Amino acid sequence: MTAAETLSSFCLDLRFDGLPPEIVHTAKRHVLDTLGVSLAASSNGVGYPIVEAVRAWAGAREASVIGYDFGAPAPHAALANGTLAHAMDFDDTHPTSIVHPSSFVVSAALAVAEESGADGAQFLAACVAGYEVSTRIGAAAPGRFHARGFQSTGACGPFGAAAIAGVLWGLTHDQLTNALGIAGSQSSGLFASVIGGSDTKRFHAGWAAQSGIIAADLARRGFTGPAAIFEGPHGFYDAFLAGETVDRTILVDGLGSRWETGRLAIKPYPACHFLHAFMDAAARIGVRAGDIDEVTCAIAAPAVGIVCEPREARLNPASSYAAQFSLPFAVASVLVGGREGLELFGDEARTDRRVLALAERVHYRVDDTLPFPETFGGRITIVLRDGRVREADELVNRGHPDRPLTDDEVVAKFSANARRRLDAGAVQKVADTVWRLEELDSLDELAALVQVS
Repeated sequence: MTAAETLSSFCLDLRFDGLPPEIVHTAKRHVLDTLGVSLAASSNGVGYPIVEAVRAWAGAREASVIGYDFGAPAPHAALANGTLAHAMDFDDTHPTSIVHPSSFVVSAALAVAEESGADGAQFLAACVAGYEVSTRIGAAAPGRFHARGFQSTGACGPFGAAAIAGVLWGLTHDQLTNALGIAGSQSSGLFASVIGGSDTKRFHAGWAAQSGIIAADLARRGFTGPAAIFEGPHGFYDAFLAGETVDRTILVDGLGSRWETGRLAIKPYPACHFLHAFMDAAARIGVRAGDIDEVTCAIAAPAVGIVCEPREARLNPASSYAAQFSLPFAVASVLVGGREGLELFGDEARTDRRVLALAERVHYRVDDTLPFPETFGGRITIVLRDGRVREADELVNRGHPDRPLTDDEVVAKFSANARRRLDAGAVQKVADTVWRLEELDSLDELAALVQVS
């Protein structure tokens, strides 16, 4: 069988009762985290043009839009919710593939589960199918999509969303194989926005969720796609990564025994994951910003073009979103202190002369010994004005699956984000409902809790 055929068999055979308890618990953690960052995004207008476009397109109320008071057909709701989930760069990451999976996985699963009347156990099993498919596709060529200027979330996400819709709609094996083939023609997502801070990266996850649902819908109506979408010639990897080394065995090896769902990282900071180790290391050193002469960050080469260069754009980020992809700005903002969470990259921080002046003294050097992309670690050296040197490293970034956030930390992050849109009582109800998802007869209860009139 082709890889798409094997993945289809795995997804359609997946049952909630067959999932390891730790994988079920992990899926719930990431559903909760995703709902929180989506609610926070809806509170400050991030992604609003997409939401308003979906409101204008709205027809049948098949699925809810998180943080708003309306619903839309499932593909459109998934577009809005996926955009919200990814809009603040606070959503999770699968380190090896560098895919941000929950933004499109949870969005697609919520939309199709609402539309189809699936129960909570079916929803969770579908989420795991989406995680396994999308992360394995990216892990076959770790870091290579980014090196070519593509965001792996947009490239790999449609396949995961198609798998989710196929599972929840009960597609046949041939139909789901066709859906994966169709999804390959909907893969996209350029990294051009991370320098100037434009909005396009924000909707890559929403586009992936919508595209995958549409692919599955077309397949169940008889539309066909190439079963050899991953093998080629002219398939997914040939098109995106011609000439690169791709290990296609990762797509199918260990399905059902090695769970990539257990290898997801929840972010402690609302910024590109490549920055977190340096922010934590800078905070841990604990020196006064005024005492610093120079800062040097040792970073993996593939991350340089995402968060370090071109240097002038990183020193003076044009927007808060651009600041979230700037190594010198992020380190300077932490060292100056006085802000937390989203405020580290907000307009006040971007106009703070202390932050901007210190950012000019933050430099980088490439360190090929760092285990990228297995972790997004780094080293930092701070030279003080009196000549003293302080050093720290964070080789395994906080939140990584080898150094995960605790359940309490995940709940605290969710609560802080959700409180931007919901009152304290509603926040608690959402959390309680997520922890008992497998008991729900439908997703209507959860969907109602995350809508705001």
